[in-house]
Amino acid sequence: MPRVTIQEASRILNVSQSVIRKDVRDGKLQATKDGSRWMVDIPENAEEYSDDFKENIHALARSLTPWWYDNPRKEGVVHYLESLGIEEVEPFFLCGVKGDDIWPATGHENWQRCPECVLEVHDQGLPMETRE
Repeated sequence: MPRVTIQEASRILNVSQSVIRKDVRDGKLQATKDGSRWMVDIPENAEEYSDDFKENIHALARSLTPWWYDNPRKEGVVHYLESLGIEEVEPFFLCGVKGDDIWPATGHENWQRCPECVLEVHDQGLPMETRE
C-alpha cells in the first residue's frame, strides 16, 4: 500500500484535501506523521474510494451534457468532457485537450463537435448526449 502526501492522496483518490484530512481524523484513512507533514496510506481499493460529495458531483455530471466549450466566447469546436478534478476546475477532454475552465455547449450542432472526441466516444461506447 503506497504512502503519499495529503496532496497526492487527494489527486489519486479524486477528493479534496479537506476530505482526506477529515477521513484521516475519522479513521477512514490511515496516516502517519513524517517530520512536519502527514503521509497517507492509499487503500488497495483506491478506485472504489468515495465520499458523499464526490458521489453527488458524479451523479450531477451524468445528468448534464457531456459536450463543453473550452473558451468563454463559446466559439470553435465543442469537446466531450472526460473528467473534472474535485479540488479545482481543471477539465480533461477525451481528445487530450486540457482546459482552464468549461462552458456548457447545450444546443450546439453536431458539426461543431471535436472530431477526435467523437471518435473516442464511439471507441469507448459512451453516450453522445447525457450520460444517463
